[in-house]
Amino acid sequence: MSDKRPVRLALPLLLLLTSALAPGHQETPPQAAQAPGAVRTFFSARSAKADDELPEEARKEFENDDGRPLRSVAFDLKGDGTEFRFYLSSVPSKSGGNQWLVWDPAANALRGLIVGSIIFVGRETDDGFPRLETFWRQGGEMAVVFNYQCARGKYSRVDSRSLSVPEINDYFRTKPSIDLDKELVEIKADHDPAPLPQK
Repeated sequence: MSDKRPVRLALPLLLLLTSALAPGHQETPPQAAQAPGAVRTFFSARSAKADDELPEEARKEFENDDGRPLRSVAFDLKGDGTEFRFYLSSVPSKSGGNQWLVWDPAANALRGLIVGSIIFVGRETDDGFPRLETFWRQGGEMAVVFNYQCARGKYSRVDSRSLSVPEINDYFRTKPSIDLDKELVEIKADHDPAPLPQK
């Protein structure tokens, strides 16, 4: 009986130590994008409009693609007047979330593939591009959050986590109010804690 207690204590301690050391492997800690006030705006598939201007070569970067017409969200990602397009596939990613290709029409360049139902655009930047955080429900009892950062002009996922139902409530309390009629609207930096988004 006396041998089991130290083992029980060692596992939580190991998990705590691992989580404390993990951000050290990245140039900038992803948790900064989750701090209250860090969200610049957000959008979802509701804001996507029909758009057939994505080059076929870039379209091949979707995990799956059935050839159906694409929709996109046009957005000044860097805040310098340059319009980027977030192209939404009609086919979910392998993990189950919506998949979006970030396209830079001015440079004729693909800036990455991101996955999520709600895309939060952060105030913190890397390589001149804002950090992105995505959220989507994976069944009724769980949700997934991905964090993306830009390096050398391309977005890649730097962190992910699963949320239980109680954790989903806590997650949205750290976000500004999610009013689905105000997608792509600039959010004040000193927002109040938010209620859950209404469907």
